[in-house]
Amino acid sequence: MDTNASVSEFRLSSRLIGLTGGIGCGKSTVVGFFNDAGWRTIESDAVVRDLLSANTEVQAQLRGRWGEAVFTGSGVDRRAVAARVFEQESELRWLEDLLHPLVREHWQASIEEAPDADWLVEIPLLFEKRLETLFDLTVCVASPPDVVERRMVARGYTGAEVAQRRERQMPLEEKVERADYLISNAGSLEFLKRQTTRLIEQITTL
Repeated sequence: MDTNASVSEFRLSSRLIGLTGGIGCGKSTVVGFFNDAGWRTIESDAVVRDLLSANTEVQAQLRGRWGEAVFTGSGVDRRAVAARVFEQESELRWLEDLLHPLVREHWQASIEEAPDADWLVEIPLLFEKRLETLFDLTVCVASPPDVVERRMVARGYTGAEVAQRRERQMPLEEKVERADYLISNAGSLEFLKRQTTRLIEQITTL
């Protein structure tokens, strides 16, 4: 995957924003606010879920690598996949090499279909994969660690699973430092919405 291409090679839209942040920081909620404001949006995690559930070639690759251990009667067991890749970095790299080019191909093709629209693309590993140069601006959503832990435990994750996922990502503080804009998700949903609305207003006046 060529991560050194210039913005001019891929910038097809009016505004092209890359959104990132830490695990459990509320990225999907912010994506929803942008969508409500009329932006076209893509969530990389949702694209991955679709690939795992519907792409037969991806499923064949998983079977070839891990056998039936990561499948249930209804398809790919994403929890079983996560358990394997977050315990072994080599397995995580293999899965990323399989999925990330497909995810990038998906969002670039989507943008090509509506090049005059405003686009927000959510990419958890935006900075880790050095994709920030493909976007006009970057936004990071951040929350305090204790808030994140409560949210993730409420979703059914254990503290150990949360720690595993954090260890595989760039420290949140570094993402905040690198991003052009910060959205702090440390308060109420209404507070998060107000910040996002103000940010959208600011971006659209640039």
